Amino acid sequence: MAVPGYPWTVETHWSSALVEQLWWHQERARLPLAIGVILGILIFGVSTVRMLMRLHDQQHLLTTQVTQDALTGLPNREGQRLILEQALARSDRQERLLTVGFLDIDGFKPVNDTYGHAAGDDLLKEMAHRLRDALRRTDTVARLGGDEFVLLLEGLRDMDELDQVLARFQTALAQPFLIQGKEISLQASLGLTIYPFDEADTDLLLRHADQAMYAAKARPGRTSGGWVQIYHPDLGTIPVGDEMLRQDFLRALITGEVTLRYQPLVASTTDRVAGLEALTRWHRNGREVSPDRFLSSLGVRERQALGRFVLQTGLQHLAQWRETGLDLFLSINVTPEELDQSGFADTVFGILAAYPNVLPESLVLEIGEILEQEVALEHLRRLRSAGVKIALDDVGSAYASLLRLKNLPIDEIKIDQGFIRELSDKPQDLIFVESLVSLGLGMGILITVEGVESEAHIALLREMDVDYLQGYAIARPLEAEAVADFVRTFVLGSGDADTPLVALYQHLLWVHAAEESAMNHGINEHTELAACPITTWLLAHASELPGVETLLAEHEAVHALGREILQVRQSGMREERRRLLGQLHRRSHLFQEELGQAVESMRKNAAANT
Repeated sequence: MAVPGYPWTVETHWSSALVEQLWWHQERARLPLAIGVILGILIFGVSTVRMLMRLHDQQHLLTTQVTQDALTGLPNREGQRLILEQALARSDRQERLLTVGFLDIDGFKPVNDTYGHAAGDDLLKEMAHRLRDALRRTDTVARLGGDEFVLLLEGLRDMDELDQVLARFQTALAQPFLIQGKEISLQASLGLTIYPFDEADTDLLLRHADQAMYAAKARPGRTSGGWVQIYHPDLGTIPVGDEMLRQDFLRALITGEVTLRYQPLVASTTDRVAGLEALTRWHRNGREVSPDRFLSSLGVRERQALGRFVLQTGLQHLAQWRETGLDLFLSINVTPEELDQSGFADTVFGILAAYPNVLPESLVLEIGEILEQEVALEHLRRLRSAGVKIALDDVGSAYASLLRLKNLPIDEIKIDQGFIRELSDKPQDLIFVESLVSLGLGMGILITVEGVESEAHIALLREMDVDYLQGYAIARPLEAEAVADFVRTFVLGSGDADTPLVALYQHLLWVHAAEESAMNHGINEHTELAACPITTWLLAHASELPGVETLLAEHEAVHALGREILQVRQSGMREERRRLLGQLHRRSHLFQEELGQAVESMRKNAAANT
């Protein structure tokens, strides 16, 4: 093809390229068509430009056929895919929510069967019109085929804004449809998934929205709001009440109804606050709800979203406190669902990087379960190698956790508060706490004791040389605004030593020393009965303790065995030592049980008299 004024031939693919350039300038830069035509005339002449414009129209038609639904004029499956990819990129740049919806008309097939396909087409066109009118300027509705529509709701600031859009949809769909002169009321089912809470790609987001739509369709006895279902991974396996709670929680997470409280951890070496544990609170229906009331009802996606919120908010507050001169560490609970994420460690590093005055060593991640999956262990190793501290929470609540402690990359154990809370009434349980503390100390890791709720606990734990104390005897969880003043003024007291706990702990230390002496020929000087702290305590509370004479006798028998073990060890009779050691175990255990029962009765009598 010859171009006037040019001594060469323009091949067809050259013409296509020029059409592409003209189209780009017109569509992308919004250059008026008239200017494009004038430029074409100046360069190529009128006839060539006419040909180029025909090619442009043909290409535009082909593009429209590929990306546009012929019946409704909406984007089709391919057009929707292109728009969704761009919407995801905008959501990341703007840090706004993107909701992907999958909508299906309930009972559409009977309309086709009863009134014919032409009437069904008219219904689909009317549905498309109503959905398009209900959208905001930034939103998109597409038709995948049949009675299936996809909604892309962009730039959402919070869940309230989503509710407003859904309310407009519901109003639009509630109006009867006119089919062959008859008014017909129809319902629809809508499944939603919300990015970035759902961090999937375009295909998976659509599948998740589709899955949620089928869950909405299958829901029995739907209310006015029951036509909508938000996706979560274990969809279809939970009660409807729990599902509504999850939707409420995601909304609360965005609107600020979920906040953090901070419980101080006091270092036994300084008696001052050394760190804080971040605890979640949900302000729901005018009440403050703690995690034990709602956490078990949350799904994987909600737990992951909560974990990210706690990490971001907690580190933001920690950075603010450190700017005021408070040298604190922050302890945050991590769920198994978070550790299952492939990018969890990178997420932690990314959030830490946003707060340069917070060192990795200032962050403690608490894991509440034994995690042996390689992906979880690799996260822990990477984080720990970068300086982040790892703590195993609720140690002692599961036997398996004690067996596997040595295989975990941890820096700290937190002894379950259930062991501590009842010690004042059940001192016989002290042997379990003492064993756990000895285990941690033997492994060379830090020991934190939770559930410190009395002055007796404080006195005991001081004696046991644990590293950190945490509980209501120190402080209830504080609002962020109250933390700085509390940290600056708090000093741990000495506690109330007028309980059997400290005396019994010292007695147990003597029993252990006697055992070591019997087995390992170590040097052990027997503590005389009169000098034992238990003797002093029993005599001081003789008027209150039921059966105190029996307790004194059992205690004396334990000491008599100690003296005998020392004498036999000096004579070198191994078998006799073993026999006496077994008796010491039994006697000591019996004494602890009887002491515990007596103390429990004493507490009950005192409470009844009060």
